Amino acid sequence: MPTHEVKFDLPTGIVLHSDVKFVVWSDAEKLGELQVSQGTIDWIPGNARTRYQMEWEKFDEVMVRDGTAGPR
Repeated sequence: MPTHEVKFDLPTGIVLHSDVKFVVWSDAEKLGELQVSQGTIDWIPGNARTRYQMEWEKFDEVMVRDGTAGPR
């Protein structure tokens, strides 16, 4: 099983329209970057320049449909 590492960058103070960024590593290889904002959640795979956006309602739908349920 791969070893995962997640690093994050939080905006300092109150900064409007600033994303919280999570960089996800799998076995020392950059898996991608997750950017969380008020309106969307974005995924940028590896070192790609393509950004995949999803609105929060769609993210909820995908997680409930395709995610693994567990205790809260």
